[in-house]
Amino acid sequence: MTKKDTITILEIAKMSGVNPSTVSRVINHPEMVNEKTRERVLSFINDYNYRPNPFARGLQTKRSKIVALVVPNFTTLSFANIARGIQERLMQSDYTMVIFSSHEDEELEKKICKKISELHIDGVIFASSMMPNYNELSYGIAKVFIDRDGSRDGIDTFILDLEGAFDKLIKYLVAKGHKNIGFVVGDKESYAGLKKISAFQKAINKYGLIVDEKKIVGALWSSKEGWNATIKLLEGKDLPSVIIAGSDTLGIGVIGAINSKGLLVPGDISVVGFNNEPGSESMNPPLTTMEYDDYGMGKEVAEAIIRRINNPEGISETKTYTMDIIERKTVR
Repeated sequence: MTKKDTITILEIAKMSGVNPSTVSRVINHPEMVNEKTRERVLSFINDYNYRPNPFARGLQTKRSKIVALVVPNFTTLSFANIARGIQERLMQSDYTMVIFSSHEDEELEKKICKKISELHIDGVIFASSMMPNYNELSYGIAKVFIDRDGSRDGIDTFILDLEGAFDKLIKYLVAKGHKNIGFVVGDKESYAGLKKISAFQKAINKYGLIVDEKKIVGALWSSKEGWNATIKLLEGKDLPSVIIAGSDTLGIGVIGAINSKGLLVPGDISVVGFNNEPGSESMNPPLTTMEYDDYGMGKEVAEAIIRRINNPEGISETKTYTMDIIERKTVR
């Protein structure tokens, strides 16, 4: 038999003169196979560089050792450190991570859930900005929510204390003399967007400011959308003295739009981001932002999905993460 790019367990079994189940035992439980047979099978496995197909393994064992992460899109870095923490912890337990982007499209997310079910993926971590369409998943697939509250449905939940975050932020901005505050929120109709708007409005009212609905503009979590949304904010005569961006990725667009109008950051308009995304400290000027332990959250999310896979009936966990201000150079 000539060597080729891929080879199946059936072909390895045929060349070795054993059953496919014996090949499987050599890979997964070598102590159960006598030495002579084990060495013969291993020689073909090594010669042909055979690697088990995790999806085929999932069909046989009902476990693929694969976890899916569903994010809103690939254009934001908000989930970069979370994904790094998730992947590193999963790999420690011999799990593989695959990433899907919903593009904030409900129908696409439904299709993703159906595909996840077809692939016999063991668990799904939802970090999408919508309430996840997890009802489209096959029964028994483990689920964890990031920044979405699934506790009522017994789903492990990891969320940010947005009310606490905006309370700190608005108090900080008021202390700096800012009263006219704009907000480029992200998708205003999404679950995440609505939660941020609510927390923003509550903090604005608490510190005696007036909520100007015209200064709360939506954008779909990309720097380009942040730019377009900020242009709308700058069309009137009553310019905000500071603009809060719903993510640092949006903040890049906010600063670019301000500069395109011949205005300076922070000399004319200050900017604050969210999530302390990779690279925000290297922007010009370095971006003041809100941060939390996103890498640590990623590791804990991975531990939760592994627990849920192994113990589907276990008590669900809800954990809330506080956010703090990182003061840099974009607020005067």
